[in-house]
Amino acid sequence: MDTTNSILILIFCGITAIALLTILNLLLPFKVERIRETLEDHSVHSFVIGLVALGLSFAILALLGYLINLLILQSMASENVGYLYAVHGLGRVLLTLLLLLVGLSLISISAFGLAALANSLGQRIRSTNLPINRNLTGAALLILSGLTPFLGWFIFSPVAICIGFGSMVQAFFHHDPTPKAAE
Repeated sequence: MDTTNSILILIFCGITAIALLTILNLLLPFKVERIRETLEDHSVHSFVIGLVALGLSFAILALLGYLINLLILQSMASENVGYLYAVHGLGRVLLTLLLLLVGLSLISISAFGLAALANSLGQRIRSTNLPINRNLTGAALLILSGLTPFLGWFIFSPVAICIGFGSMVQAFFHHDPTPKAAE
């Protein structure tokens, strides 16, 4: 029964991920298109930026997780000193909220980058003329290839997430040079 539940959860997560990438393409087409152009023009650069940014982000998450469970604060709070107990509780709540905020930010930035990657894959396939089918096909291809055992889990998915994250960061910080007026 546990195997059946695991398979059903995996199928459900795959379907919802495909729906998320498709809906991002449909709701914010100009933003996703800008990220896709950045991704296609500078894919290696996007991968390096994504790898560094995600590495730093996970280091921040690990540091926050460590601070939440800091043993010195726990031992001081366990001595039943009222204000230390209150400060420890408040600090733990604030650090947990910060941890959740950073984690959700990473997920949302990665989702936009993966939507652009799915859009790029759909554009390359060009199996149909309807944009919904291209986006849906690209998202399905991206998610299903990431669910492939071992190769998809440990190689394709991390590389795709790094590329998507890096292209989103590049598109976010990219400034279009304003053309100067002819004098």
